[in-house]
Amino acid sequence: MIVVCGAGHARAQQNIGSAAASLNVVTRELSGAAAPLKAGDDVFRNEIVRTGEDSRAKLVFLDSTNLAIGPTSRVTLDEFVYSTEVSAQKVTVNLAKGVFRFTTGALDKKAYQINTPTASVGVRGTVLDIDARSAQTRVTLVEGQALVCPRRAGVTFESQVSDCASGRRCDCVQLNQDGQTAQVRRGAGGAVQAGLVAAPVNIGALCSGSLCSPVAFASAGPIGAGGGTLGAGGFPAGALCGH
Repeated sequence: MIVVCGAGHARAQQNIGSAAASLNVVTRELSGAAAPLKAGDDVFRNEIVRTGEDSRAKLVFLDSTNLAIGPTSRVTLDEFVYSTEVSAQKVTVNLAKGVFRFTTGALDKKAYQINTPTASVGVRGTVLDIDARSAQTRVTLVEGQALVCPRRAGVTFESQVSDCASGRRCDCVQLNQDGQTAQVRRGAGGAVQAGLVAAPVNIGALCSGSLCSPVAFASAGPIGAGGGTLGAGGFPAGALCGH
């Protein structure tokens, strides 16, 4: 596990990456303290990142996972374990609301999990476009594979994966063809169901310029309002904190 070497209250926090882009109104909240999130800033485990209207952000984690965040969105960076032991590796993010593009990095393909209010997504070396709302989630497979499961009280994602793998009842949707879209929706009675739908997640406006182009963590530079990378040498001095 990698711990941040920054100053102040951040000393006790785990640094999990940096912000490669911050366009218009992007804020962060950690341990009850809120502040603007600027391109080049470190980001930390358990941090909440929010975007305002007509705002966007891009986070690049230590393993080179890329997360592009659309307008009026909120994400919590729940868990990040960057270990040499494959069985210990873990990346978990909670997409509370908004539109996102998630591109996996260098960890084992089973290390990644995305949670939304209605769905849990197991990522298998994948690029995903995600639209998360309080009662509905849509996930479009851009590249790779993913398993999209409904979130239900008392039922773990791991048990759902096991049921699907063993041939028992599987309530999840397997995405294995580029362009497929899964929808997980909470009905009037509260029941959550998953299925395939025809309408993909439309993130054309989010992915203008280079916001959705994957970059490696060590070479990621802040992205300006025009979509161009600022500073060919990467983040400003000190942003990589020992890398």
